[in-house]
Amino acid sequence: MDAPARDIRFDALRGLLLLSMTSNHLPTDLRILTDQGLGIVSSAEGFVFLSGLLAGLVYTRRLWRDGAGRLRTAVWQRARTIYQWHLAAYFGAFLLLAIDAWITGIHSTTSPALFADRPLLAMLLGPALLYQPGLLDILPMYCVFVLLLPLVIGALEKGRCWLVLGVSFAIWAVVQFLPSYDGSVIAPPLNFGFFNLLAWQFLFVSGIVIGHAKAGNQPLLAPVRPALLAAVACGAGFFFCLQHSFIPSLWSDRVFNLMINKQSLGPLRLMSFALVAYLVALAAARFPRYFAWRPLAMLGRHSLLVVAVQCVSGLLLLAHNGLFATSTSTWAVTAVAIAVPFAVTAAYERLSGKPARAAGSRPAGRISPFAVTKAREQARAA
Repeated sequence: MDAPARDIRFDALRGLLLLSMTSNHLPTDLRILTDQGLGIVSSAEGFVFLSGLLAGLVYTRRLWRDGAGRLRTAVWQRARTIYQWHLAAYFGAFLLLAIDAWITGIHSTTSPALFADRPLLAMLLGPALLYQPGLLDILPMYCVFVLLLPLVIGALEKGRCWLVLGVSFAIWAVVQFLPSYDGSVIAPPLNFGFFNLLAWQFLFVSGIVIGHAKAGNQPLLAPVRPALLAAVACGAGFFFCLQHSFIPSLWSDRVFNLMINKQSLGPLRLMSFALVAYLVALAAARFPRYFAWRPLAMLGRHSLLVVAVQCVSGLLLLAHNGLFATSTSTWAVTAVAIAVPFAVTAAYERLSGKPARAAGSRPAGRISPFAVTKAREQARAA
């Protein structure tokens, strides 16, 4: 079965989310647009969901083409690659911050404390994923989620879609009734990262389900009816107004903060994301050319490299408060931080000989239902 060409829209959206995350990690005025600018939803939710969708799409096709055994091998290889990029980012940040502290004589309070206080322990805990300070916790989460692929795709192949979603949602729901999560205070000096994996897995698993459906050319969106579109738009508008304080909260401050909690993916945050994601999906399907941004797609194709670069550069920039002393300097630093991923990724493509492979805004061709059925039969036989 011939694999369709990459859909540039997915890569471009992921690239846009990566740039938004770069902005959100800095104290810049650009965050007015990039940090929850569309409602109670951030770039992290979109990145995790889209990563799950693409993984579900790619590895479902891998299963049909190569069988379950090679799927598991491919998933382990992918997890190893993500882990290696995490190590590169972790020790890159460790080394550069150590050099920076040696030159300036100051270890910034914004830098991981263990790097300066107990560097040998930091060098041991980091590779074991037991110390994931701010910005260095994204790739470990991605690495863990990727390992779910064989289990989830295997269940989907058996027609257990609703069971998969039900179990994943139930785990998310249970987390909402547990004490507030803070991965840095569970067992100091261990740091399990900002994100509660038991909650955020629901976004990734939901993405896998949709990616699996797309691999088989199953319809992903219900027919667009005016009433449904109006309801979704009104809901998204409500969360937008709520986020930007255009309307008062309907809940007490304590309850509201729990419902928009980012670490455990609170209910209002999840609802806001679902509405925004639906509108974006409709727009991308209706106006594909407007989502075919090739420079952003370049970033999306090399997301691991971009995440590693932005984490290291972000930690290094944040170590110098003086860079953000004035509006002019802040905008200059922001421009540099955004330009660096483009420059590094372009250089990587040139040096590695991996140019763009996506030829258009849509897949080169659709897989026929017969080909899908045949591929599934071959996978099960293998």
